[in-house]
Amino acid sequence: MNTTKKKFYQKRWFKITGITFSVIFIALLGVDIYFRSLPIPDCESGEAKIKCPFLAISKPSMERTAFVDDVEKFGMDRTMAAFVAVQVGWQQNGLWSVLKGEAPDIYSLDKVHGVTHCDLFSKFLPELETMAKAKEIDGQITLQDLVEMKKSVAKQVNVEISEPSKIETSLLFVKAGGNLKSQKVYTEDIFMLLKGIKPKRDAPINIELLNKSKALAKWD
Repeated sequence: MNTTKKKFYQKRWFKITGITFSVIFIALLGVDIYFRSLPIPDCESGEAKIKCPFLAISKPSMERTAFVDDVEKFGMDRTMAAFVAVQVGWQQNGLWSVLKGEAPDIYSLDKVHGVTHCDLFSKFLPELETMAKAKEIDGQITLQDLVEMKKSVAKQVNVEISEPSKIETSLLFVKAGGNLKSQKVYTEDIFMLLKGIKPKRDAPINIELLNKSKALAKWD
């Protein structure tokens, strides 16, 4: 009995592969459209500089794999670093940028939903240093002191405190070596970090520590 040999594009595995890639492509396209539709706060950009304190000290590469390596070297959990690199880079420059392996533009973080916020600590360093000195005991301030400082900044720029603002506050506390049990951190380490200098008591960052710090901060 003669059977006609199927061409490769008629085979079941080829059809399944084609359907799978089509579904993945449509899903990626949907995410791309979603990212482009997200609202972004309209903040005054000011001079072109690295506004994230952590990225300011790590100064990562503009190629994504090297970016993740550099950020990990300065204390961020690798999974967290990779997620940030893809999510931020995708929002900034689209899906094609992610597929090409490009890193996010660390000078344009004021154009990213979930990252951008107008009440940056770095805008008011002299005033905040004075406030911190008035609050500190034995060279330390508390996590709640940082929260009050953030509230002061938000009031000055007339904005509601957003989730990215809360994340910045917790990230500062953790990266500057904040103790989650005592909820205290050395003032000098906070301001070293805000000025783009590696803190003396530099500490690693991961999602677990960040979430613990966020849970301890009282915003109401």
